[in-house]
Amino acid sequence: MAQSDVVTVGQYLTQRLQAAGVKHIFGVVGDYVLGLMDVLLESSVELIYTCNELNAGYAADAYARLNGVGGLCVTYNVGGLSLVNAVAGAYAELVPLIVISGAPNSSQRQQKLLLHHTAGNYNLQLEIFEKITVAAVRLTSPSQAARQIDQTI
Repeated sequence: MAQSDVVTVGQYLTQRLQAAGVKHIFGVVGDYVLGLMDVLLESSVELIYTCNELNAGYAADAYARLNGVGGLCVTYNVGGLSLVNAVAGAYAELVPLIVISGAPNSSQRQQKLLLHHTAGNYNLQLEIFEKITVAAVRLTSPSQAARQIDQTI
């Protein structure tokens, strides 16, 4: 396979979002999602930046009610946890949202490094989203990412 044939996790996720009908993604730029946002900027998906994550969540909820599905992209913990009210409300009303949150990589999690936004518990955000979404998943490795993305979307 030539180098140009290699699809990154971000590119694959973007393709699957587009196939699911996501044309716009609401969010706030954050360090753990910069790479994905760069990929999204190169695609036909339009990024709509909001002043904070909660506003992004409510905007995506309204967008989904009008267009079928809403997309969100935020940084880890501080961004994801700011979405909780909007995402829980959408879940209660059966409004389909796809939330993407960046996070520290596997090596950093395994070392249990105290990094910014971690709150000392690398599982906190995932555990909360498991209760307020139909599906919540942590991508564990590039080799498993396509399968995990397909099962989740």
